[in-house]
Amino acid sequence: MKRCPYCGKEYPDDVVSCALDAYLLLDPLSGKEQKEVVGEPMDTGGAIAEAEVGSKRQSGLVYPDFQWSARDGWKCLGTLLVIGFVSGVGVLVLDKSLRPFHNWRWGGLGYFSHDLLRDVVFLLTAAYFARTKKLATFLSGFGLNRKPSDRVWFGIAMALLIRGVGHFILIHQWSKGVSHYDLAAFRKTAGFERYFFLAPLTLLAPFFEETIYRGFVYRAFRNSYPLWASMALIVAWTALGHWRQYSTSWVAARDLSLLAVVQCYLREKSDSIWDCILCHLAYNTSGLFVGHVFR
Repeated sequence: MKRCPYCGKEYPDDVVSCALDAYLLLDPLSGKEQKEVVGEPMDTGGAIAEAEVGSKRQSGLVYPDFQWSARDGWKCLGTLLVIGFVSGVGVLVLDKSLRPFHNWRWGGLGYFSHDLLRDVVFLLTAAYFARTKKLATFLSGFGLNRKPSDRVWFGIAMALLIRGVGHFILIHQWSKGVSHYDLAAFRKTAGFERYFFLAPLTLLAPFFEETIYRGFVYRAFRNSYPLWASMALIVAWTALGHWRQYSTSWVAARDLSLLAVVQCYLREKSDSIWDCILCHLAYNTSGLFVGHVFR
């Protein structure tokens, strides 16, 4: 039996590489040093290694320093669920028991600070499971150190098209919309504080959600699963994270699902996560104008 040095999964002796992590497996007879598929080829079997590398490079999925697998993505999502549940219960208890906390939490600065702290913790969790121990490796692995590609315009155009069709459906009352606390609070609040209610929607959500879920989790799934299976998992996670919208309005469910597919496509074709971030930003920001938030 051979054992993958990365994930520990065992395989029969005739298996060349790990199905989860694409590592070449150690030959138990020769004791030859194990090397990664994306690193320097082994002295023997080099043709097999180079063929696998070429296949992965054509799909745009090779990250020489980051051998992520679906296992890494599942661990990250499971941990985020636990953190979200525990922190949600804690905030709810404080909100019910402490009036000053309640007033601060639902004010502009408190609303923004709560979302920022949650998003930072989520991002640090993703960085931990991605095993990016330095800032440089984090930026490289998550695609933050690359400029937007030419496909960013396709993403922005698709985001605006999805928003436009959804708005057309709503104004003809073929589906009901979804109310948002942050938008209602923005209209009712005076002064500079009102803009804190818009910051999570226009700044935090595009940056943190895309960096975590497309920058890392989707890539981890794609290194183990086919394209459409990986996209379906991301859409399912989007539905879970936006369940109120999905359960309230079918057009909101349609819009968010299509947007998630477009963003996965952008991540599939580009090593820059900024394509996804700007696409998300265009979708969220356009909602402020079609919804007459600034009237």
